[in-house]
Amino acid sequence: MPEIDEPVHLSPYNLKWPALFADEAERIASGVPIQIAVEHIGSTSVAGLAAKAIIDIMVGIQAQHTESVRRGLRSLGYDDLGEAGVPGRLYFRKRIPHAFNVHVVHQDGPIWKSNIALREYLRHDSEAARQYAEVKRSAIESGATMLLSYSEYKREIVTELITRAMDHSQANRH
Repeated sequence: MPEIDEPVHLSPYNLKWPALFADEAERIASGVPIQIAVEHIGSTSVAGLAAKAIIDIMVGIQAQHTESVRRGLRSLGYDDLGEAGVPGRLYFRKRIPHAFNVHVVHQDGPIWKSNIALREYLRHDSEAARQYAEVKRSAIESGATMLLSYSEYKREIVTELITRAMDHSQANRH
């Protein structure tokens, strides 16, 4: 199994990221034999936000379809890295010709909901997006240039932002 840790760096927002997501989402949807939900998540899904130049794609499924989705993603050239430290999520990675991470989760489960809420919150709250960008820059500047150390450096702000995003999402439902 490939090593999960890898070098990371930040890139300015790239206007091509949404199109790269859309093309790969279409490839994934046609490459797996079941109906799936596909969402663009992570920093590349937030216009204007600096990000690792890796498109994060969340695939929502029902549990009984796990193996067929795994086979489909592997046939599309993705490395299957299992849960990779996140219970309830299967993590797939492909780096050529473009860099993609695919997170397979239970559709409408807690991981699904928190990722969608965070994306929407960052898209609509410029101050939250600025705070997040600052922590990401600080992580790289402090030497957290490998995925695991970078993720650990950001853990506190990500947890705080998800909490705020979920609260905001709940408040907007009422």
